[in-house]
Amino acid sequence: MTTNDYPSLWGFGTTKTFKIPVEHLDFKYIEKCSDVKHLEKILCVLRSGEEGYYPELTEFCENRLKGLAPESRALRKDKPAATAASFTTEEWEKIDGDIKSWVSEIKKDENKMHFHETEASPAMQDHLPPVRGSNSRVHVSKEKYSNSRQPKKKIPRDYAEWDKFDVEKECSKIDEDYKEKTIVNNKSHLSKIETRIDTAGLTEKEKTFLATHEKEKGNEAFNSGDYEEAVMYYTRSISVLPTVAAYNNRAQAELKLQNWNSAFRDCEKVLELEPGNLKALLRRATTYKHQNKLQEAIEDLNKVLNVEPDNELAKKTLSEVERDLKNSEPASRAQTKGKRMVIQEIENSEDECGKDSGRAQEDGSGDKSKTFFLFWLRKNIPF
Repeated sequence: MTTNDYPSLWGFGTTKTFKIPVEHLDFKYIEKCSDVKHLEKILCVLRSGEEGYYPELTEFCENRLKGLAPESRALRKDKPAATAASFTTEEWEKIDGDIKSWVSEIKKDENKMHFHETEASPAMQDHLPPVRGSNSRVHVSKEKYSNSRQPKKKIPRDYAEWDKFDVEKECSKIDEDYKEKTIVNNKSHLSKIETRIDTAGLTEKEKTFLATHEKEKGNEAFNSGDYEEAVMYYTRSISVLPTVAAYNNRAQAELKLQNWNSAFRDCEKVLELEPGNLKALLRRATTYKHQNKLQEAIEDLNKVLNVEPDNELAKKTLSEVERDLKNSEPASRAQTKGKRMVIQEIENSEDECGKDSGRAQEDGSGDKSKTFFLFWLRKNIPF
């Protein structure tokens, strides 16, 4: 009898595994069934316990399957790990002796290797060439290997030494080491990131989503203090879709890195896309301030305060710029001070030729001509 000969009972419920009708999990059906594959599935379901645990039915199914296919894979069972109780006394003694002999052989090999290493250094010293320009040879000793080991840290031993132990200093050393490792790892990580993203074949909706995703990654890096990484992700966002927010955020990150020229260019891009953007004006004023363009900075800050009179950052920056401008005015005045020169009167000597002197007297100009040079010279005198 096969499964096809048995009446269809699929409408009365099936098992989760293999979708076997529940009515097939029965002594009568298993006894009459001759389909080996179907019996293997039934045995698998009975062993899993998903329809309940039936030890007698499971054993009956195994015996039926043994009669039809003794070499079936479903009849194989995992053997438990062998223990000392699984062997006879003679077998266990033989196994134990093999293990002990193997351990002793390993120890002998280790001792031989260590012995050869200690004898190798004098032999190497004989074969080393002399130092260039001298007859002496390189001295190889154990100090070379001992120096390679890191010195152990000195740990306080008693309470008096613990009182002298500076915890903050040791913590700062650990923090500095961690920062150095983080910077190195961060730079190696940034070198692997491409600044431009290929957008060929992307729709406008996909570009917008991708640009926003890269900008958000830049925001996360900025909030964690990784300004270089933030600039990298903002640049990737701009390569996909240039937006005011991305340029503005990259300008802020550049300000944190004190890249004034790059921040200024980003602010200019923002003002091209959105004239009168307050964040861009405020950040451009900051770049002007650090580039010593104080008058331009005051103009941008006044534009911000005209729209937002209560902007605290703009007020603070404006007061700093005005103070810097006042401090620079006395120096500029001192540099523009001039020097007044004395009027000089130059008399020409009498001409050796008598004819020339006679002509001068006839003309009424006298024997001496006077030339007056009046000039005002302003010359910058640095302090």
